[in-house]
Amino acid sequence: MDESANSKGSGSEDEPLVPDIIDDQFYKQLVNRVPEITKILRQKDSQSSADNVQKLYICCNRYRVNYNLERVKCQDLEEKIDGLNGRLHEAQELNELNQATITELKQVIETIWRQKDAAHLREQAAQEELTRLKETTEQLQESIKTLSDTRAALRQKRNETKIREKLETEIRELTKRLQIQRNYTSELEIANKTMEEKNKGLIKSLDETSGETYQHKKRIDVLTKDLELLQGEELKCREQIATFKQQNEKLTKMKVRQNLQILSLKTNMEHLNTVYNGVCNKLAKITVDYEYAMQERDKHKMDLNQKKNLLKVREEEIIKCKHENSKLTKLQDTASRKYTALDKSKKEFEQQNLRLKTQLSTQDKEIEATRRVLQQFERNNYQLTNERDNLKRDLLLQHKCNEESQKATSEAQYEIRSLKDTQLLQERKYSKLLDELMQLNAAKAKKSEETQNLFDKIDSLQSKIQIHKSYELELKRTISDIENHCVKLQTQHNTLANDNNALQRNIQALSEGKTKLKTCLENLQNTNESLKAKLKHRDSEISKLQVQIDKMEKERRLLKNELRGAKLSEQHIKDEFSEKMKENDNYAKMQQQDLKIVDRLKRESDALVNEKNSVHSELSKSEENCNQLNIKIRNLQKSHDQLQNEVVCYQDEMNLMRTEIKNLITERDVLRKDREVAADLRQEVLQMHRLLNQERIKARAFQEEMLTPMNVHRWRSLKGKDPEKSDLIQQIQSLRKQLLSRNIAALRQNTALKESQALYDALKEFMSKLPSIKIKEELNRVKAALSRKDKKLKSLMAEINAKLIEEKSKDQEIEGLKINLTKLKQQLLEERKRNERQALMQMQVECLSAPPQLETHRTNNETVKSRTII
Repeated sequence: MDESANSKGSGSEDEPLVPDIIDDQFYKQLVNRVPEITKILRQKDSQSSADNVQKLYICCNRYRVNYNLERVKCQDLEEKIDGLNGRLHEAQELNELNQATITELKQVIETIWRQKDAAHLREQAAQEELTRLKETTEQLQESIKTLSDTRAALRQKRNETKIREKLETEIRELTKRLQIQRNYTSELEIANKTMEEKNKGLIKSLDETSGETYQHKKRIDVLTKDLELLQGEELKCREQIATFKQQNEKLTKMKVRQNLQILSLKTNMEHLNTVYNGVCNKLAKITVDYEYAMQERDKHKMDLNQKKNLLKVREEEIIKCKHENSKLTKLQDTASRKYTALDKSKKEFEQQNLRLKTQLSTQDKEIEATRRVLQQFERNNYQLTNERDNLKRDLLLQHKCNEESQKATSEAQYEIRSLKDTQLLQERKYSKLLDELMQLNAAKAKKSEETQNLFDKIDSLQSKIQIHKSYELELKRTISDIENHCVKLQTQHNTLANDNNALQRNIQALSEGKTKLKTCLENLQNTNESLKAKLKHRDSEISKLQVQIDKMEKERRLLKNELRGAKLSEQHIKDEFSEKMKENDNYAKMQQQDLKIVDRLKRESDALVNEKNSVHSELSKSEENCNQLNIKIRNLQKSHDQLQNEVVCYQDEMNLMRTEIKNLITERDVLRKDREVAADLRQEVLQMHRLLNQERIKARAFQEEMLTPMNVHRWRSLKGKDPEKSDLIQQIQSLRKQLLSRNIAALRQNTALKESQALYDALKEFMSKLPSIKIKEELNRVKAALSRKDKKLKSLMAEINAKLIEEKSKDQEIEGLKINLTKLKQQLLEERKRNERQALMQMQVECLSAPPQLETHRTNNETVKSRTII
């Protein structure tokens, strides 16, 4: 498993484990491999790993379902964005239609002005005709008077009555006609007055409509600007959506990689746990074996001591037996036995020397093993320092990435605030447009009432005009023109109402699109924040797992070292046990041989015993020295382990303190920057207050000018009459536009001022919450404690070096003592060989030269001498 994990890790470093784009084929391949992997793992008796693989498979399916849902949501968002784009195109088309209708309205207004001028000319012609009719009636009355005077004189009385009757009838008819004409003229005058009043009202309404058209133009310009701003905001939103998509793709890739890393880490952890459990079991077995071996060693020591005591007792008994049997034995048997005993003792001493050499070699090996362990500890410390440096670098990179992400989030929040400000401005504009629409509806109602009154009056005029056909044609023409004009006005009014309704619908659609975009942005921000939280959680989990892995690696190394030490101690114990068993066997053989040779050993046994005692004393001294050295080495190892543990603890504390110092330094830098920003903000606030005061003064002046507006009608005719006035009016209009733009800028500045003030208050609260001199004092204390701990570490390292030097000197002394021992042993052996050779030579010479009687006599003398020596 660990080889596969390592191979996976190496593959991830060289080649990507997962492609950049995860296809359905790749996913199906992975899904098809899952049952094979689970079967293999269950065959290897790793059910936990198989369960983990199944869990991963379930999690992958869930993540894929979530990914598909997110894709569907993204497609819905794209469709919504396309719908909003279509609505924007429709709004642009409606704006174009509005502009076309405005141009048509301008043309209609010009035609109305022309028709009005024609109506004035017709009224003047009708008044001239009325004056002519009055003159003709007066002439006819004068002619009637003259005719009545002349005819009364010329005609006869018969004809006078008829003529009078005829004239009376004619006069009556004329008077009736005159009365009718007078009534008609009065009615015409009344109708003219009413028409003039209506014309004045129409002129006012036309002026109002022209002003309203100008306002509509302004509104359309503002709406076009708003549309441009909305298009820019849409582009920004699209860019943000693209960036969010890229970030989501990156996050998904990071998720997959982190999941794979977590899986590899989990497998490594499980493998380490299994190894750790196996090592613990082995350690438990080794400890049990070691305890049994120690118990057996103690038993063997007790047996050896008992056997030594028995040997001493038997030696004493042998000495007594020698004294008793010395009188009975012969010299030749004693000599031969002496030679055999000497040879055997030589062999025993050689075996003992070999044992001592093996013990010394084992001690040398132990010392070398301790040196190797120390070297391994140093290497492990070096590797740990390197790993710590790498982890620090990784942490710095992660801090930089976190800072960049925080900057991006702050920029996004700033953009969201700007969008909220624009939304508020658009809502205010929308409220203004609603008020204007209410005013337009009221004006519509008034105009509809006026049109109804006009229709009623036109009907009455038509009933009166039927009396005079001559005037009917002219009046019908005028009325038909007015009716056509009214119909056109009504159609224009209806088109304007429809346009206003369409604009309201477009505004509502735009507001709905804005709300949807805001909801989408909020959802994206929430998803981004949730993904960031997940990333942070996973980074924390990865850091925890890395810490656990480091701990497990440390424990594994310690266990390896302990295993090595235990194995070495086992080997030493086994060697000692085998040696002791051999010694026991040898002692048993020696006992049997001693029981056989007790009768033969006599005088030289004392010398051998003395030599043996001297050698035993030397050996005991050397063993005591070796035991003392072993005790010292163990104490040094314990002190070294304690020092290493203290060094590790101090290093951890140092790392923690360094991280705390870095955090405090970063907080200090942030506070300094915040102070500088606060000072700059104060200066900007003062400047903005000055600008506010100046603009308030200007606004008051403009309000005073606006309170006295100019009643300018027919501003187009002013261009021909007095262009200066028209230029002034245009300047006033441009100044009003500037006023509106500056008012908007002032509102934005006020909002910016409020935000800066809120920021300033937040900074004040943050500064008030920040710790004061206490943290500096704590930092100084921590630094002092760190310096003290560094000094302690240096002193401890110096002590360790001194102890190592002492160990080296003691090792050299031990080696010198070993060399001296070997030299002394060689000298003793050489002296013994010389003495034996000399004794043999003397015995051979005496045997050859002396007769048999003398030999017996000499043997008797030698026995006597030996008894005296004993």
